[in-house]
Amino acid sequence: MTQPSAPPDRGAVRSAVEALLRTCVDLDRRAEAVAGESNARAQRVTGELAPVRLPADVAALTQEIDRLGRELDADLRGRLAEARQPYVTEIHALLALLAPWHGLAALPPLVPAAPAGALRDRFPTGFAQDYVDDLLGSVDDSRTLTTQTADGAGVRTPDESDVAKVLVGDLLPEDLRDEALRLLQDDTCHAMERHGHHIDPETQLARLVWLKDPAGEEVWRLQPNGSVESEHWCGPMSGGFTSPEAMAKPLAVFLRWAHDRAGGVNELIEKHTTSTTNRLGIHISAELAGLVAGDAAGYRGTATGSPEQIADWRAARRHAMRNGAPPVYGVPYDPIAAGQQAGVVLAFKRAGPTDWHLVTCYPVEDFNPKNERLEDLT
Repeated sequence: MTQPSAPPDRGAVRSAVEALLRTCVDLDRRAEAVAGESNARAQRVTGELAPVRLPADVAALTQEIDRLGRELDADLRGRLAEARQPYVTEIHALLALLAPWHGLAALPPLVPAAPAGALRDRFPTGFAQDYVDDLLGSVDDSRTLTTQTADGAGVRTPDESDVAKVLVGDLLPEDLRDEALRLLQDDTCHAMERHGHHIDPETQLARLVWLKDPAGEEVWRLQPNGSVESEHWCGPMSGGFTSPEAMAKPLAVFLRWAHDRAGGVNELIEKHTTSTTNRLGIHISAELAGLVAGDAAGYRGTATGSPEQIADWRAARRHAMRNGAPPVYGVPYDPIAAGQQAGVVLAFKRAGPTDWHLVTCYPVEDFNPKNERLEDLT
């Protein structure tokens, strides 16, 4: 009896799609460079001969050089289309494997090749072409790290984070300063440890790509077989504030709001939760918080514009963690500049019957309906 084939691994499929597309881009660029260089050489020859009075047979040779240069350019581009055809076919087949996870049936066939056609145009419109577009659009700007580089990425010590918290506290109004420091310094809170201005970009990228804790508190180690073990977690985005002022602004707005409307943080949250509520996320819009482009920075996973794509990317990261390669990629981005409803989320956790502790504070590019808008907490 024939055994049913094992289902494809979503992460391996997603990883292969991106790797093959990057290979195609590399082929395109190499061919473009060779074609451009060959054509330029032919143009230099004909350009040098153009002002010279030449016998008829030599003048004809000049025209032939020019014609051959154009034909060579076209021939190289045609060969490029032939060279990348196996990759295009494989990518299309892999996208067909991903499609069911996106609620789609079989994909339309590939579009016939055109010698000078763009890579994206080889794929049928809809899911396949959109997916390829998303990935191709991130090739130039995306970043990644090997496991060895991630291993060397610096983490921030508790002392460094404590200093950073004091810098933020110093920027708050005097009547709010002690309370802000109490929130940030509580053992429950990891806002500064994960999203502080003192965390460098490589460390944030290591967090995104290989789940390395920027504070070095949670287990992270390379295994002898090349895999990565981590007890840390991060979604498809990693980053934080770029300055003490950037973190201080939303904290000041929130604390002032809580005191003016309810007498304090615990009182404000209790007014808008029930006895069974244990966690609450509060969204403060960038406008209300006074945040502008440049106040936040981080990385976002490539092609993570939909919930299904995020699931693909996360699966690819799990695949990388199990095998130590190939790594996923992240694109540098500013959540405040990128989003239509950008802002900051303050996440709170119940610590007692009427006692709430701040868990984290981080910039976001959009409003999550699971959270509450500060403006609605009156």
